[in-house]
Amino acid sequence: MAATAVCPECDAEIEVAGVEVGEIVPCGECGADLEVVSVEPVTLALAPEEGEDWGE
Repeated sequence: MAATAVCPECDAEIEVAGVEVGEIVPCGECGADLEVVSVEPVTLALAPEEGEDWGE
């Protein structure tokens, strides 16, 4: 069953199904990468940007 969540960047409704906490999903409206922080109810947050590790 698909659930809906709200993009924290642009407030668009996003249909999500079968997601797990920690999964990254893209917003179809603004293109932001969103992290699933809760599954009941599905809650999204902006995914942390990965910085360059420069081999560290």
